[in-house]
Amino acid sequence: MSHLRKTVLGRASLIGVAAVISILSLVFGYSCTSEESDGGDTTVGTVLPVSGDLSTLGPGMQEAIDLAFELVNEAGGVNGGEISAIHRDSGTSEQVGTDAASGLVNVDGVKIVMGAVSSGVTIAIAESVTVPGKVLHISPASSSNAITALADNDMVFRTRVNDAVKSQVLAELAVAAGYQRVSTTYVNNAYGASLNDSFIEAFEGMGGTVTAAVSHELGQASYVSELRDSTQGSPEVLVTIAYPDSGQILLREAAEGEFYDDYMFVDVTRSQTMFDAIGGNYFEGDFGVSPGAPASPGVEAFRRMYEERTDGNPSASLITEAFDAAAVLALAIEKAGSDDPVAVRNELRSVANPPGEIVGPTDIAKALELVRDGEDVDYIGASGNVDFDENGNVVSWMRVWTVKDNTILDTEIYALPGDEIDLSSIR
Repeated sequence: MSHLRKTVLGRASLIGVAAVISILSLVFGYSCTSEESDGGDTTVGTVLPVSGDLSTLGPGMQEAIDLAFELVNEAGGVNGGEISAIHRDSGTSEQVGTDAASGLVNVDGVKIVMGAVSSGVTIAIAESVTVPGKVLHISPASSSNAITALADNDMVFRTRVNDAVKSQVLAELAVAAGYQRVSTTYVNNAYGASLNDSFIEAFEGMGGTVTAAVSHELGQASYVSELRDSTQGSPEVLVTIAYPDSGQILLREAAEGEFYDDYMFVDVTRSQTMFDAIGGNYFEGDFGVSPGAPASPGVEAFRRMYEERTDGNPSASLITEAFDAAAVLALAIEKAGSDDPVAVRNELRSVANPPGEIVGPTDIAKALELVRDGEDVDYIGASGNVDFDENGNVVSWMRVWTVKDNTILDTEIYALPGDEIDLSSIR
């Protein structure tokens, strides 16, 4: 560069130099103005599991996020450019997930990260990458109460209901099923410990007794020792807070060893792949809970659209929360006028919470048009309400599911904390 400058100065008059500079200024000025006017493309990074204990969940979530951004781009994109996602694997591992997030931020240059599923991975990413890097972070899946307590400067959000909600409804379900003495086994990480502790507090507050609470590690070859420990105190049912891969081993050993007649499940054990791998019909009539919204025109329209456009399973776990996270991000980016993390953060509640014209997952084009016209919108998603509180949490319904002929069946029973659950219609 210095050689070129010397050549120009050596061979041009001062007038010639001024002309060159003037022309270059016009060219660069026009280029910058053009880029500003169309906003450029926006890239969001995701850290979701396509390997490890939660590998069955990540691919569907990635597909749901891509679908949301596809709908946005069909409606003109955000700020004049297209929006897309770079997907990286969390490996269901804190180290792998943190490395993936670091690559997205420091190599790919993303300013917004979506992920993870495991609460422990989400916390590790927040503490090591997104919070120090002032990157906006939204998880479509993690539910640990510990995420609420993060010192995140309001930069960590989630579209998955937290464990305080989930555990309360799980306890209400146990009471409705007639159980008075239960034991728990829980994966020994931030998610498992949070949900287990919250459930014990809720169930004992309703007059029940937790006879044993036994943690288990991921990836063990056998869980017989933990199962034996869990039977102390003669419980009537085992509340199983387990990831699908490890849960497959644990539940097969529990069933084949006849440790329990009855089981209760949570959202991460809502895995048809897991039940298929175990085989048999050991869990006939057993219950679980997972987030889910009552039937509505918006929810049903999303299910039809998802099936038509992806050929995927519209009942797959976490796809609705992933779609909703991507949708509200896109609306907030459009309203902010840029992908600056703080600016987008400042608009998330304004596009997801009342007041505003209600829009749903199949109204993306309409929602973007309203935002561009300066109108307020209230996004009600495929997963239900996506109203963010002061901690970036959402409160939504929990849905009761059951196992029949070794197949997961969603019931039409929905509950919020404090609701009384009536199982008479499915028993």
